[in-house]
Amino acid sequence: MGGGTTVIEGLAAGRRLIGIDINALAHFVTTVRTRPVSAEDEEVIRRWTYLVAKRVVAPDVRWIQRIEVRNLPIPVELFMSGALELTTSMRPRQRAFARCALLRLGQWALDCRDFDAPRRKKLARRLPELVEEMFKGLREFAGACRAANVLNDGIVRNRVLLYRTAVGLEEEPIFVERGVRPRLVFTSPPYPGVNVLYHRWQYKGRKETPAPYWIANVPDGDGQSFYIGGSRTPTGLRNYFDMITGAFRSVTRILAPDGYVVQLVGFSDASKQLPAYLRCMRAAGLEECDIQGGRLGRPVPNRKWYAKLKGAVDAATELLLIHRRSTAPTIRD
Repeated sequence: MGGGTTVIEGLAAGRRLIGIDINALAHFVTTVRTRPVSAEDEEVIRRWTYLVAKRVVAPDVRWIQRIEVRNLPIPVELFMSGALELTTSMRPRQRAFARCALLRLGQWALDCRDFDAPRRKKLARRLPELVEEMFKGLREFAGACRAANVLNDGIVRNRVLLYRTAVGLEEEPIFVERGVRPRLVFTSPPYPGVNVLYHRWQYKGRKETPAPYWIANVPDGDGQSFYIGGSRTPTGLRNYFDMITGAFRSVTRILAPDGYVVQLVGFSDASKQLPAYLRCMRAAGLEECDIQGGRLGRPVPNRKWYAKLKGAVDAATELLLIHRRSTAPTIRD
């Protein structure tokens, strides 16, 4: 699910969706971004931002129960600790929205392209701006859903969000008991050998911090290889391709006979890894569809790739792959 964009676009088009992600943070963010809030919720959250600005920025912050988070600048950690304490009287959906707003604030604070980590006053000024942007986005999302004849209650009913690996997905009750068979699968799996952090923020692009999991109050505790299927060593790459085969084998088992799998994927060494990746798809029971004009690709937009330091390398390009159920015998390991 990543940040939930595909789920949002599908719901806005009136589709029913099942979202899957092994990352608890992705599950949390997608849940919040696809759950409309009421006018009462908005008012409670606005009062919270006012209270944060009044109390957390005050000179006396002895009331704040600080939780030291590795590599999180002290002003940011102090602000987040205080803001989170002030959510305790909220309803669960209001508190989840507030946590999501703090996630956005933390990302902005740690980006630090034009400034060092901001002080509490600057964070307090930015928080209500982000909250209003999020309100606006949710209202536009709900409006698009209404245009597709889906009211607010129907939005939540139209999506099932699963926090789990895709391996063994065919054992989920929605597929076993209800017989659901998706006709369209969108995914962007981890890219082999490409260093992208799915499990940490980085302060000034260097120091890693597990702060987002603390802010969202969701489990983490796993290293990078857990989220990307393996390290960038030869053994790690073998583990990655084993994981990809297992995941897509499960996807094939739940896919409708006339279904398609659409994925965006990149490689650190496309000449070697793309053929290996396509072998995994065949082993999973999928065959690539012919696209007029050849495969589609694009430069990677707005991402902090270490590849930028090396110039034009494979990791700076993503490919769009489209597969369907194979008509040939499945390749076995």
